[in-house]
Amino acid sequence: MQVAADAAAPHYREANMATKTIWEAIVEALQAEGVRRIYGLPGNPLHLVGDLVRHSDIEIVLVRHEHSAVACAYAEARLTGKPAVCFGNPGPGITNMVTGLLEATSGSLPVIALSNGSPASSMGMGAFQELDSVPMMRPVTKWAERIVDASATPWVMQRAFSLAVNGRPGAVFIDVPSDLGLRPAEIPDYRPSLGRHLSRADADAVAVAADRLAKARRPLLLCGAGAVASQAAAALMTLAESTSTPVFTTPGGRGVFPEGHDLSLGQVGLYFTKVGKDYYDDADLVISVGSRLEEFSTGAWRYYPKDAALVQIDIDPGAIAMNWRPDVALIGDAALVLRDLLAATTGQDPEQRAQRQADIIAAKAAFQVKVDTECAQQTRPIRPPQIVAAINRVFGHDTVMVHENGGADLWSYYWPYYKVLDVGDCVPMAEQTAMGMGVIGTIGAKLACPERNVVCVTGDGALQMAMMELATAVEQKCGVTWVVLNNQGLGWPQFLQVLEHQQQVATDFLAAPDLAALATAQGCFALRVEDPADVDAALRQALQANQSGQPALLDFHIAKHDYPDHFVRFHHEVFELGGVKPG
Repeated sequence: MQVAADAAAPHYREANMATKTIWEAIVEALQAEGVRRIYGLPGNPLHLVGDLVRHSDIEIVLVRHEHSAVACAYAEARLTGKPAVCFGNPGPGITNMVTGLLEATSGSLPVIALSNGSPASSMGMGAFQELDSVPMMRPVTKWAERIVDASATPWVMQRAFSLAVNGRPGAVFIDVPSDLGLRPAEIPDYRPSLGRHLSRADADAVAVAADRLAKARRPLLLCGAGAVASQAAAALMTLAESTSTPVFTTPGGRGVFPEGHDLSLGQVGLYFTKVGKDYYDDADLVISVGSRLEEFSTGAWRYYPKDAALVQIDIDPGAIAMNWRPDVALIGDAALVLRDLLAATTGQDPEQRAQRQADIIAAKAAFQVKVDTECAQQTRPIRPPQIVAAINRVFGHDTVMVHENGGADLWSYYWPYYKVLDVGDCVPMAEQTAMGMGVIGTIGAKLACPERNVVCVTGDGALQMAMMELATAVEQKCGVTWVVLNNQGLGWPQFLQVLEHQQQVATDFLAAPDLAALATAQGCFALRVEDPADVDAALRQALQANQSGQPALLDFHIAKHDYPDHFVRFHHEVFELGGVKPG
């Protein structure tokens, strides 16, 4: 679809008109929508950058790569729930944004990407960096559009902000032809978008679900990224506590419920720990809240409690029965639906509730003893559980955990080895798991939440995909810490070779760089840590550096293929690797 003037005119019929360029109109829209910063790097700074400086107080965060701009916006959108904005350049600058926008849409995050595109007047003639960007962006965004008439600019921007946050949130891409972008035209003044529109589920369906919850012996709440996007934490807490229902999350839902709470049982699927899976396997009711129930969170849809009923809550009708078929479907905003579900739930047995909660607390306490013992072990090479537990201990509350994607750093996913202690303090990648995005997104997380500590646990493989942005953190005075679990290779791919008794080829870094030296050269505080006795002291030094605005990198050298128990079990049961078939 190409937006013409007559498409925008009815909406803006009563708006004042003024002579301005498309980029000036876009800056006007960003300012009106409350955008505080924009991430990117200029190819031609006459496009967007100059107008941001002249006509707004919006901060420009210069990154080293267009992909990095999206990664920072991704983290900001996750932590604020508001649209975050990035920009790129024609041709390869646009293609560099594709991966990040795919991750944002997969993670239901409102990211708006702007780009200076090929000239409209010479499209198809072999113009410099020519690219038909909109068809390429459509599969990875909720909406992709090219402005071909200047007067439609306010409508396009309003539509972008509205679509990014409504329904299932996601990414939006807007291409501005370079010849039209700087040409003055009559453009309507901007009217801000209407924000999020909320809807409730059908009352009869809520009543059926409430009856199921009231009668359940072992119910559970399973929360995904939709619960975070809905800002459903308060409603979830009230429902869980009022009904003594334990809370599980997917990685996307992590942070919607404090993991130090008596009713927290960690994550699901690949990320189970024993105490959580024991309860889950014997559940008789699963209430899914804002989750697409994707492959890793369900064990490729194999992990479902026998004979349990399923209530599925989602704002997106397309997510209902996408894989597991629910007994009750509740289509609406997660926070509103949870409140309605609690209001309709009556007749619970108080003794059964009390006993269920007591059993959960006792099982967790016994498991915590085992975990604490494991995390207290000091071995050479250093074990990851010692490190992630120490992060909790040293950094404490008000610490945002930014997750990366790899084998060793999954230890930071496994509750209760690491606990997200406060609501909103987690930035995971979505199911695309683009390596390096967490490393870079750590910068956006700190800029969005300067009052909180920010830590990223990463492997050395993911870090090497993003090392150019350590200097960006220094420039921005981002006091963040990267905790590198360094096994000098691509640990997860190599683990597959180990399981299948294959030659370990193309999975070791034979010329592994000195990560601490590279970080120091860019202005970070950095340490290489090999002695387990030094773990806590190194983390305290990093935190001290962060408090003065200096980023820190701690390069912990660990053993290869030291993984949580269920990580290994998952590979046998779900991937059917290692000669072990599911029983």
